[in-house]
Amino acid sequence: MPEYTGTGTRAAMPQQITAAEFIAQARLALGDAGETPTWSDAELLLFLNEAIREVSQHLPRLAETHLTAVAGARRYGLPVDTAAVLSVEYPEGREPACTLTRRPYKSRRFAVSGDAYDFLPRHDLTAAPALLLSFDPAAGETLLVRHTRPHAAVATVNDTLTVPAEYQHVLAGYVLFAAARQLQAAEQAAPTGGSLLMGQLAANARRHELAYLNALNRILTQRQGESGVVVWG
Repeated sequence: MPEYTGTGTRAAMPQQITAAEFIAQARLALGDAGETPTWSDAELLLFLNEAIREVSQHLPRLAETHLTAVAGARRYGLPVDTAAVLSVEYPEGREPACTLTRRPYKSRRFAVSGDAYDFLPRHDLTAAPALLLSFDPAAGETLLVRHTRPHAAVATVNDTLTVPAEYQHVLAGYVLFAAARQLQAAEQAAPTGGSLLMGQLAANARRHELAYLNALNRILTQRQGESGVVVWG
């Protein structure tokens, strides 16, 4: 269903770019757009995936999973990369929505509640994340789980980034930091310019690291100040 603004005009979707477009922009920022670039596309793709993993820890992707209830089943598997559960609707499609309450599954209140759930995260590779219900759902009903997951890694330069456009400058900041860190590590492993060059490279890497962290922290601070809806009862 299309979304519209308050003025009645259709809302524009956030800009999506490919990894190749991002890498081209990163090269310009690095001053590495000559005929013999310092970094290959493969190296910059590696830096980009590092950036995506880092940013996903703080600004994860929002996702929805639909689960079909099975009679007598209270435990349901979630996508393996589920980081956190934001809400659970049961049954899906009610107006207004019927949202379950999250309670610790080891608590007495969970055991006696008829409308609670708990999220069991994955701590290792032995079990997938799971949703645990405090009641027996009706067979065939659907649960709508809203949750967070990491942004998709890019396998090739033709893949599209799932990180929203408004956060891509944070990715770029990390890539600049990763490139500067690589130059510093190479100089430390095989010195060519003495302690002065080594100090300059270290200072440059630290400068880019702080720029990346500042950009990320500005977004996190802004999000903390966003308004929310308090549900009573």
